[in-house]
Amino acid sequence: MDTYLLPGDFCNLYRPVSFVLLVMASAVILFIAGHTIAAYLGFDTSATGSALETWAVAALQWLLARLARILLVVALSWVIIRVIAHSTPALVSKYLGRRAGEAADAGELEKRTKTLSAVLQRTSTFFVLAVALLVVLSEIGVNIAPLLAGAGVAGIAIGFAAQNIIRDFLSGIFILLEDQYRVGDVVNVAGIGGLVEDINLRRTVLRDLDFVVHNIPNGEIRTASNLTKEKSRANLNIEVAYKEDLDRVIAVLNRIGQEMYDDPAFGPLMNEPLKVLRVDAFRDSGIAIKVLGETKPIQQWTIMGEYRRRVKKVFDEEGIEIPFPHRTIYWGKNVETVVRPVDNGRQAGDAQAGGPSAAGDQSEKTGGGQRRD
Repeated sequence: MDTYLLPGDFCNLYRPVSFVLLVMASAVILFIAGHTIAAYLGFDTSATGSALETWAVAALQWLLARLARILLVVALSWVIIRVIAHSTPALVSKYLGRRAGEAADAGELEKRTKTLSAVLQRTSTFFVLAVALLVVLSEIGVNIAPLLAGAGVAGIAIGFAAQNIIRDFLSGIFILLEDQYRVGDVVNVAGIGGLVEDINLRRTVLRDLDFVVHNIPNGEIRTASNLTKEKSRANLNIEVAYKEDLDRVIAVLNRIGQEMYDDPAFGPLMNEPLKVLRVDAFRDSGIAIKVLGETKPIQQWTIMGEYRRRVKKVFDEEGIEIPFPHRTIYWGKNVETVVRPVDNGRQAGDAQAGGPSAAGDQSEKTGGGQRRD
């Protein structure tokens, strides 16, 4: 089925409609079959036949009077929905492009167009179907005035009872109007991070690296952190051993960043080469050097991964040590330690005889003197 026929969740309406038509056709067939069997068995079916003929004539007159207008309403609704589905993306893209100007990024423009188009299509389709349903009910003789009045009263009651839902819708409106994030952005909202897969007026759908899908009501979002809006930044620390020449290390790191920027595979993903910003910290095992660089949106993780790979390769070639966690024990000044080998056989014999352990027989020299336990 063409997805543009009825956008969103309305694309499956043909299933219940088909089911209703099947039930009606089955009822007609069963009635005709029962009437025929009753006549064959000798029952008087003249009254039933007369009533059926009268009903059929009345139904035909009703169809001739009403069906044409109902079909016209359905056809117009279908045409309007198709026009909305096809024209909305183009109109939104044209409007956003004109507003952003020539400096607009094509990827960012496409993401925002996709987000706003989906919301506008769903909202417009809902209103078109609602109006079409009311018109059809009016044509078949249902008084819609009580329905509208009841809907108004129900709306007030729902407004008091479902304040959270109203809050979700209001928050969704401001998220879209302020362009806080779009489909395809990586964000942190409500304490959850992930790729934005869908946005509507009520909720935001995120998918994290484990492919877990998170549905977050817009009213629960107090702070939205967009990690990929318009541009991104690669921010990482590279640690080297304390014995290394920092000027040489910084020159090597800057050279690696420039080589990546000149690489045709990674250069298009970067706005500038990665460069050393500063010596960031003295850590337990080494010196941390801060490296920064601006990238295209959502490409910072790709750039950082490739940069680390090249740093490891070049450091191995240059003989620059990448430290690992280790600990040096400092005994103090003028302290000389003596490490004696342990005789495992003697330890075992002393333990069986109940004598002193090998550890107790060892002597330790401290400060030039002897101390025996």
